[in-house]
Order: sequence, then C-alpha cells, then structure tokens
Amino acid sequence: MTIGQKLDGSGITIPAEIGAALGMPAAEANKLLTRHHWQEGNVALLEAAAARLGVCGSDQ
Repeated sequence: MTIGQKLDGSGITIPAEIGAALGMPAAEANKLLTRHHWQEGNVALLEAAAARLGVCGSDQ
C-alpha cells in the first residue's frame, strides 16, 4: 500500500512509468501491486521496490 501511495504522490500512475520506477516490466509491476494472493518471491520483490522508492521496509 505504501508503494502505491508513494507512486501516486510522485504522479506516477501510468503502467509504463510504474514499471520503470520499480525496475520491472509494466505488466509485472501491475500484477505485483494488485495481487491479492502473493506467490513465492513476491515479498522480496515488494521489499526491493520499496527500497528503490525510498519507503520504509517491513521492519518499520
């Protein structure tokens, strides 16, 4: 949720821009941020995305 808020606050709302901000293809970024059931490896991807955006990690 924090990742989405950071993106929105930065005016990053277009899928291609979201993908670029997270360092992954747009479709992959969209699936990651909208998934209700995480798959193996998703937490690591979310933590990497949070770090890339400079938002707090899971220890906060």
